[in-house]
Amino acid sequence: MKRKSEAEIGRRRFVGLCGAAALASSLPLRAQAAGSKPKILVAGDSMIAGGFGLFLARDLQKQHGYPVLRRGKTSSGLARPDFFDWMKEGERLVQEFSPDVSVVMFGGNDVQGLYMGKGEWIRWPDKEWSAEYARRVVAFCDILAPSGQTIFWVGMPVMRPPKFHARVQRVNTIFRAEMAVRKNAWFVDAWPVLADDNGEYADRIELEPGEDGKPGKKVRVRAGDGIHLSPKGAEHLKDHVLEAMLPKLAELSA
Repeated sequence: MKRKSEAEIGRRRFVGLCGAAALASSLPLRAQAAGSKPKILVAGDSMIAGGFGLFLARDLQKQHGYPVLRRGKTSSGLARPDFFDWMKEGERLVQEFSPDVSVVMFGGNDVQGLYMGKGEWIRWPDKEWSAEYARRVVAFCDILAPSGQTIFWVGMPVMRPPKFHARVQRVNTIFRAEMAVRKNAWFVDAWPVLADDNGEYADRIELEPGEDGKPGKKVRVRAGDGIHLSPKGAEHLKDHVLEAMLPKLAELSA
């Protein structure tokens, strides 16, 4: 996710499926009959710009009738505001859309040095890194939910590259901890959803059991880089996130 070649791999894999809307800023998806249903912002990096974000926004809008705005920026995150400033973008999106609910997915591009401005950095993995990154997560949530609006933060999935695998576990720990202490916020764990039975990386996993208790057919859920998701993997993660979201959205709509 953080190297240009990896981002290009993800774009090539999804371009036929997602079209231009998945590769650039997404226009608002308007519900046909929103009624009193909450407005949902879907924001994040290439996972949101690509298939997962597209499928999630599409189903929330077309299948469940929620007004949705999706904003995905490939290779972005909270580490490098000099590349793309999500704090400023979050303020703009809130002013434009006033979301009642936000779905956020970052992390893969953030397991690096944190740019502090004026040429200063907190290097990975300096002892100050976790505290500063947690501060940025909280600050971004405060922008999206200034009055305690609902946030669903989707964690990073298991990764194939060993170093990357270990690093995203660290950011997941931060996401989980910060959502646990925040009102109306939930961490949605993507790790076990896309891992094998032992919680390890797998290109292919069994999505449905076979007949008579036999193993089901394994389906490719990851892209060739071992980081991004295949279309099937994006659909699978979308289903998992919707399962976590829909009961709480129904409460907000009541």
